[in-house]
Amino acid sequence: MESIVRSFSSCDASIIDKEEQHMQSTAVSTHKQASFTRWYEQHRLKIYPSLVLIIYTIWILFMSVTENWALFRSYWPATITMMFGSFVAGATAEGGGAVAFPIFTKVLKIASGDARTFSLMIQSFGMGMASIYILTRRIRVLPQVIAWTSLGGVLGHILGAFWLVIPNPYPKVFFTFITTAFGVALFLSTYVMKWTPRDNLPNWGPRYYAVFAAVGVFGGIFAAQVGSGIDAITFMLLTLAFGVDEKISTPTTVIIMAINAWVGFFLHGAVLQDIGVMWNYWLVAVPVVVLGAPLGAFVTSRLNRYSVINFLLTLITIEMVTTLWLVPFRSWVELLLTAMVVICFAIWFWVMLRYRRKSSYAL
Repeated sequence: MESIVRSFSSCDASIIDKEEQHMQSTAVSTHKQASFTRWYEQHRLKIYPSLVLIIYTIWILFMSVTENWALFRSYWPATITMMFGSFVAGATAEGGGAVAFPIFTKVLKIASGDARTFSLMIQSFGMGMASIYILTRRIRVLPQVIAWTSLGGVLGHILGAFWLVIPNPYPKVFFTFITTAFGVALFLSTYVMKWTPRDNLPNWGPRYYAVFAAVGVFGGIFAAQVGSGIDAITFMLLTLAFGVDEKISTPTTVIIMAINAWVGFFLHGAVLQDIGVMWNYWLVAVPVVVLGAPLGAFVTSRLNRYSVINFLLTLITIEMVTTLWLVPFRSWVELLLTAMVVICFAIWFWVMLRYRRKSSYAL
């Protein structure tokens, strides 16, 4: 009997020891988390400028050691292009690729594949730094949308890079006129219907997961073709279907595009290994975009939503005009196919506006 009692006593002691160890480990973990939180709160505003300093130091050392300063003589147009392109990348849902791709392909006469690759490379740094600025300055974003759209975007970018390749000039033409149709819908919802924007998605739950993952797949395929698109398509859904404030939708899509650009940069640099001469363009543009894109994010955070909308509508108009001027239709087939795609998307936008109207009544 005594042996049984001793056995139970030893078991109880063992259980108590394990519970104490678990409590101690939990306390240590909580303490570490609290310490990191305190450190982050004290230093979060220093993270972005510190990274800028690190990037500039590495870039200057590399350019000096490799004697590549002469690259600016030949590739300076990339630097000039991204002065404006990086600001657009951080300030709107258009993305820096929306500026770089048309200028590179039609003005600088660079192959569309190379222009696409450059757009992804440069956005991985520019919009990546803008994302860090957004997060450390606590600019409002939608984390769930970022997570699920980016998850689908990884799959979409892989599909677009290896299998679902759209022949030229359709990717750029489709994207331009789809964006134009969106601009019309955005104008109507803002200035004609005058709906009040929301600061979050209503009743977030599993029904949204598949929607944003699917949008990510579709947008990732587009980004794999022209170097941008997942940000704009996500922005369309957020603003038209769910009525999310453009000042929240914009930084959300900046982070989404940054993540997708990282995926594209990795695929072309490590897997496809087809970057080639685009490294030279990238080297002369990097020091510009790590400042320009965060500047765009800063300006947008200070503007009212109507200023953000007007700036975006202006960019959409410029893109449509330049596309019509620089990308002429070569046959009736191209014109007819483009018209069919635009009509399909116009119907989709109308459906989203109808959904938003019904959901507004439901709330």
